[in-house]
Amino acid sequence: AEADVSYVMVTGPMGAGKSTLMRSLPEQASFAPPPGVPEMFLDHACSCRTLQLYEIDEPTALGTRWTDWLRAADVFLLIATAAAGPAAVAILLAHLQATCPETPCLLVVNHCNVSSGWELPVDAVETLAPGEILDEDRALAVPADIERILARLHSLLEGE
Repeated sequence: AEADVSYVMVTGPMGAGKSTLMRSLPEQASFAPPPGVPEMFLDHACSCRTLQLYEIDEPTALGTRWTDWLRAADVFLLIATAAAGPAAVAILLAHLQATCPETPCLLVVNHCNVSSGWELPVDAVETLAPGEILDEDRALAVPADIERILARLHSLLEGE
């Protein structure tokens, strides 16, 4: 990746809140795929400030055809739902870490106000409170939560 652009792979179980997070990003601009990665259809991809974010659902992320996309990530953003518990993301997390052991991982627990009880081997944990409901299929996250998550991604990318 260019020095000023970082790739963030957003993944997690179906219904965990990946699309909500992506939809809630401020300043969405067009996505530039990582160099040397095969063109594939992404669920959602956009750039936000210096981050190129792309969403890959769990079954896809576990597939061997997507290994190049996993390796292209500078950081993983793993989304889980509070109700499902840590076990719901354990297999996906293990796969990400086995494939890309050096890539930092930020766990975001959706519909949660406290990050305790989520003792998974990740670099950081943030919470995402329920935000504005747009319709039965779509919601928006609280802007302050999104800003906190973006700040944490930047700090992980800077090696803090």
